[in-house]
Amino acid sequence: MTDEWKPNKELIDWAKEHFAQMSVGGVWMPEGSGLTYVKEDEKRWRLKSILDSEEAKQNHDRMKMLMWDVGIIIVDDEPSILPVPENDEQAYMQEIHMKREIAQSWADKDGTLLLDMEMEDVYPEFVENKEILLDDGNTTNVEIWAYKAFNPNTGESISIDPDDYHLLMGDKYFMRFKHDKIVYTALSRQEMVESIDAGKKGVAIGSRIGGLLIQSSNYQAGASAHTVPPWMWGTYCSLWDGSEEE
Repeated sequence: MTDEWKPNKELIDWAKEHFAQMSVGGVWMPEGSGLTYVKEDEKRWRLKSILDSEEAKQNHDRMKMLMWDVGIIIVDDEPSILPVPENDEQAYMQEIHMKREIAQSWADKDGTLLLDMEMEDVYPEFVENKEILLDDGNTTNVEIWAYKAFNPNTGESISIDPDDYHLLMGDKYFMRFKHDKIVYTALSRQEMVESIDAGKKGVAIGSRIGGLLIQSSNYQAGASAHTVPPWMWGTYCSLWDGSEEE
């Protein structure tokens, strides 16, 4: 029952880190919950949609308890009520449709759609290390990253949360980053085999780039230590001279 459930310390600590990393305007759809939330500011989230089921309602009640314990209020006055899918396949398709519908409608304050801001040419940028206070009195550092897109109609740049960029652009553009004009693109297992067999340059990525001699057809340099986006850790990447697109 919902009234018997309480978030434990591990869940609260995870929530503090996860919610702090998300940018204002970011969308969160907890896996299998039937819920969609939007972060309106650092202390307030809004329930955007909920499945028409008792399970989803209980999940939302629990989410409100968790949010309350980390200092966040959920506004749930006008959510969209969605029909319960008949099977797993329908549930998956409904979730994908919901995500795409949300992403395609995202726009800057002047109404310019994010999809009209040449998002294919945007790469993740490190913003800051944010210190988060845990319940046991200790602190932990969370890396904040963002995609900074240029709005041609206002002449201003906007910051996009990594999860939102992923939702908007998919793995093809999300699983890559640029450092010293070199673009690192994560390869699938099959792509990795084909790349190695063809003798193409590649590199295994850890949490930092440091002390590696990186080579491509027309670029060579000793890369200095540099933080790598966390979602790229443990990948094998192809290398490409990104200055060619500038």
